[in-house]
This record gives sequence, C-alpha cells and structure tokens, in this order.
Amino acid sequence: MTHHVTTFWYLDTDDPAAPIRSGMPSDPGFARRLLSKLFPTVTVTSLGAFPLNRSASAGAGEIYVGSFPGLTVVHTPVDAPLELSETDVTWLRLVEAPVILAFSHDPASGVSGFARWESGRLVRSFAGADDRIVEDEGMPLPFERPYWAGEFPLTGHADDPLALPFAPEALLHAAHRDWLGFDLDPGGLDVPVHGFATDGRREVRQHRPPVGPAVHLMGSPGRAELHAAAQREARGSGDDARRASSPYEADDYERAPLAAQDGGTALGAFRRVAGAVGGAVRRGADAAARLRPGRR
Repeated sequence: MTHHVTTFWYLDTDDPAAPIRSGMPSDPGFARRLLSKLFPTVTVTSLGAFPLNRSASAGAGEIYVGSFPGLTVVHTPVDAPLELSETDVTWLRLVEAPVILAFSHDPASGVSGFARWESGRLVRSFAGADDRIVEDEGMPLPFERPYWAGEFPLTGHADDPLALPFAPEALLHAAHRDWLGFDLDPGGLDVPVHGFATDGRREVRQHRPPVGPAVHLMGSPGRAELHAAAQREARGSGDDARRASSPYEADDYERAPLAAQDGGTALGAFRRVAGAVGGAVRRGADAAARLRPGRR
C-alpha cells in the first residue's frame, strides 16, 4: 500500500487567512472531538502545539489539527495512491464545510497533487511529477494558465520529451496561494495546530529548563574548577601558600567553622544545635518504640 501526507482544509469563509493573521489560537477542544470521530476506540496522545508551516510532516500514527472560525486544517498520512479525486469519503465528511481543499506531495515518487470540492462535488483534481501526469480531473482554473502556457518551465529537463511545461510542485503552491491567500512557507504565515499520536505512544513531556539562582552554574566553571586552575598556576610559580588555600574559603559554610579559632563562638553554637537535634531524634525513636505492637 502506498501512502503520502495530505493536508485537508475545510472552509466556511471567504477569507481563510483572516483568523490566522489575527493571531487567534487553534481550538484544542474541537481537535479532540474531531479525533474522537476518526478514532473512536483509540486513546490519542498529545504531541504539543506548533506552527504547521515550520514543523516536520506528520509521521505514521500522527495527525495535526488546527481549528478556527470558518476554517479547519487536518494534516496526516493517508494510505492510498496519490490520486486525490479518489479521496475516501471519511475525509470529505469529517467537517461540514461548503469548500474542501486537499494538497499532497510524495517525496519518494516526486508526485504533487491538489484537489477542490464544492458542496460535495469535485471541481478540480491534478497530480503529477516532472515527467508524467498521474491524474487531471476537471477544467484547469485561471491560476493554472501561465503554468500550462510554459511561463514557468522546468529547469534541467530540456532533453526530456516527457517533461511537463511546469513543475507540479510549483503548481501545487500556486493553488495554495490562490485558494487560501497564503502559502505554507516556513518564513510566512504561521498556522497554529495541535499534534496528536494515534498509535498508543506515551505523551511527550514538555521540557522546561531549570530556573532560579542555580542556573548560572550551568556551563561555567565552579569554585573548585577555578581553585584547580589556581593550583596548577601555583605549581608553576612555586607559590606554596596558594596551593594550600581552600576552594571554598569564601563560602559561608566554610567560614563558620574557621571562626571557631577566634574564641570558639561559632563552634559552640554549632554543637548546641547539633545536640538539640540529636536529642529530638532520640526522643522520637523512643516514643515510636513504645507504640510498637506487643510493647506495654
């Protein structure tokens, strides 16, 4: 069985780009309800939210969904030859919309295709590679004329008698711009979608980098590393005093014990605290022992 990745657009608006240009986020609740219709017995797993135009194509067992007022986009692999005129009715009835568009490109075969349905009727469907036409249903639309007229010829196919007068992939992008008002260009309009897995995989945990005062320690030398460097330098210069210094002598937890040399105040305080803690631990252990079964 051959397969390819197809992007379906369900339109109930005259300006499909408007809700996306407004910065409106995709509706995750609608996406979940849509998937419950497609996969009623499967527990879907969230893959996160991201822009469709700057993401990798959906892989096996994956589906991306974006939902906006008057516009729904579904991007997923389809197990069928790339002949969009034969699209399974499941996809054509998935969302109620007067206009349905489909775009697909198969890198393995080099075949690109696009199709348009209006009120359930196929208006246009074309698929082809640089050297062959796979299907050509319906009359060519006005945006196609310059391509069929040879105004955008293929490069590097001058000696190929079977070469088309245009690149089918370029015609696919022209259809996208004409029908939607934008193209899925990584540097263009961001189309927010939610990704889901339908093959039972575990949910991807979003990585959150650590925050707080310890972040500055990552990727930078610590006090011990700086001390080691100072020791190496001291060995070269014969400076015994620098070799004997502690890498932590400027830290509070090292300064406190050293302060005991000045009268023992810090050391005495430390011992009093330690004794109090130890006494509390022993009293807790004795109380627990008295509560054990069999003890009276």
